[in-house]
Amino acid sequence: MFRLFEPRSTLERLQEKYAFLMRRSFELALFDKTRSDMLNQKACTILQEIKRMERNHDEEE
Repeated sequence: MFRLFEPRSTLERLQEKYAFLMRRSFELALFDKTRSDMLNQKACTILQEIKRMERNHDEEE
């Protein structure tokens, strides 16, 4: 039902942070290109971390 009090995994937190940064980067692109690029670069770094974690998780199974 609701996941209010269930702990979130590190992977879920990173995915939420990635989505937030990408959305914010898109919104800023209209007004401030440099800040948008900075947020986009942070999001790409987080995406690499997500992919690494998923790859490690698949290898463990």
